[in-house]
Amino acid sequence: MRINPQHAARLYLHGLTSLHLRERVDDAHVDWVLQRSPPVEVPAGHVVLRQGDPADAALLIVHGELCATVHAESGEREVGAAGAWDVVGETALFAPTQPRSATVRAARDSTCLRVPRALLEEGRENPVVAAIEYHLLHTLTHRLRSTNQGIVEAMAEGAARRGEA
Repeated sequence: MRINPQHAARLYLHGLTSLHLRERVDDAHVDWVLQRSPPVEVPAGHVVLRQGDPADAALLIVHGELCATVHAESGEREVGAAGAWDVVGETALFAPTQPRSATVRAARDSTCLRVPRALLEEGRENPVVAAIEYHLLHTLTHRLRSTNQGIVEAMAEGAARRGEA
């Protein structure tokens, strides 16, 4: 069954706003966002972000799955997967001068909303944009906590191997 990307994106944005702001929004606010960030259909296998490229936007995954890899000396290494309601490329919005740190491709047919930094700057009065910002900060906080936990576990494992525990 083919999903209408415009309809899916509209439901996604209404849901995101309900989740983060706990309020309903006018269709006009959703339309404003969709005019500036129309849904993008991504076929399985297609690269949507490339490691080393300029970082100019994040992607909100409306439906589907994306996979992130990094190039290492030993070849491509998978570093994560993201599905519906996840965000990829979010650091582009907060560190726009930095290049992409990973390559992201569609693991299966997907629909995304491309969120450029300008959307956040121009949409300050739009509650849908506020919900997107909240979602971005929630995602960054979650990833930072996970990274910190991984560092603590790696340090404890290293200390145990050295007999320091």
